Amino acid sequence: MATKRMFSKTIICTTKFLKMSHAAQNLYVQLCMNADDDGIVEAYQIMLLTRTTTEHLEELVTHDYVHVLNDDYVSYIDDWLVHNTIDSRYKRDSTYQSLLIEVVGEVPLIEATTRIRKNVSPREAHGQHTSDPREAHEKPTRNPRKDKISIDKDSKDKYIYIVDYLNEKAGTRFKPNTAKTKSLINARLKEGFSVEDFKTVIDKKVEEWKNDVQMSKYIRPETLFGTKFEGYLNAKSCTGTTRNRFINFQQRETGQTEDELENLLLDNKNVPR
Repeated sequence: MATKRMFSKTIICTTKFLKMSHAAQNLYVQLCMNADDDGIVEAYQIMLLTRTTTEHLEELVTHDYVHVLNDDYVSYIDDWLVHNTIDSRYKRDSTYQSLLIEVVGEVPLIEATTRIRKNVSPREAHGQHTSDPREAHEKPTRNPRKDKISIDKDSKDKYIYIVDYLNEKAGTRFKPNTAKTKSLINARLKEGFSVEDFKTVIDKKVEEWKNDVQMSKYIRPETLFGTKFEGYLNAKSCTGTTRNRFINFQQRETGQTEDELENLLLDNKNVPR
């Protein structure tokens, strides 16, 4: 694995990136610095290193910078190839490649090639340049087998059915074929949840949030199908009127901010019935 990493200004100098919390920005930089040659990193260790939390990781997921691949927080940097182009001769395949392909689906991967050359300079060994001008302009070779990963028809049908059901209930127009939505649905299915569970969560949250100006924006796949899915599934419904009363009461009694109370509502904890 390479010891040097690069960052593209087209990613980290954008308004979208800079509007995130400083903790999330710092976490992203450290994830990129510690990722393997396929852009995959064990995020839990980096969160400990940076003293960040799963909320900051979720912030990166929400803004389409990272995919979380499993419950151990193994994560994939979505714009990895924008930041780094690894010379295929020195690239080492990730031990998590199969997991990445299983969860995300179609992902461009650079294929590692074996190429033995004599008298390789230290600069060439680190992929900085080659002595042959023709080789200096070679583009990384992609593996067609990994670029075109076929997802079984049953899974495709589930993605379409679940997202179509959400669109029908909420009056939205989310697409079932986006990598982020597919990874969230697939992660929940792998945890043992059924299509009926997805319908239950959608029904509960659409009924609870659709007429609430503050909460209606959360009727989206990244919120409904994320890590709080099980909590939403088992929570009792809370109407918009109850929500407003709850916020007003809690602000008077505890002095909590509205953002803090929104997190309580999203978790459906301590909410009066």
